[in-house]
Amino acid sequence: MEKVIEELRLCAATLSRIADTLSKMAESEKPAATLEEVRAVLAKLSVAGHSAAVKSLIAKFGADKLSDIAPEQYAALLKEAERIGT
Repeated sequence: MEKVIEELRLCAATLSRIADTLSKMAESEKPAATLEEVRAVLAKLSVAGHSAAVKSLIAKFGADKLSDIAPEQYAALLKEAERIGT
């Protein structure tokens, strides 16, 4: 019985690693955010009274304005923006 339990635990660990790998693959398949999408999210936050936080976020990415931020950074910026107002 102990051997069966150990085998089940090994199978569970393997399935967990497979799930983690598939999850990472699915994230990388998501389409990249566009400037317009990022602008819309940040505009919504600004209208909701978080203008200072939005400006601070843009500065955190080394820019004075959103259009100065490299498109490769949009996903990270959006992730940070999700924290504003929570």
